[in-house]
Amino acid sequence: MATRHDSVYVRFELFAPHANRVSLAGTFNRWDPSATPLVRVGKDGMWTVTLALPSGQHQYGFIVDGRNWMPDPAAPTVDDGFGRRNSVVSVNTINGRIL
Repeated sequence: MATRHDSVYVRFELFAPHANRVSLAGTFNRWDPSATPLVRVGKDGMWTVTLALPSGQHQYGFIVDGRNWMPDPAAPTVDDGFGRRNSVVSVNTINGRIL
């Protein structure tokens, strides 16, 4: 588990006004679609979660309503090799930055 000294807090957000639930799956949670649920903020449809991520490159995506995979529209993407796009976040813990 990452500690405060070897990780950076990263906030993930998704605007999904018609969603009933949103979760985050990625390399940081072993692609478990139930491990990291997002919380709906207000009534406008914004969903969010903040995680401490260790240094390195992490691939991820949002799962909307338990079935719809959605890459992060605010992040770069890569081909996952299975016909889907994954979002990518790079974390540099030496400078405490998200790249």
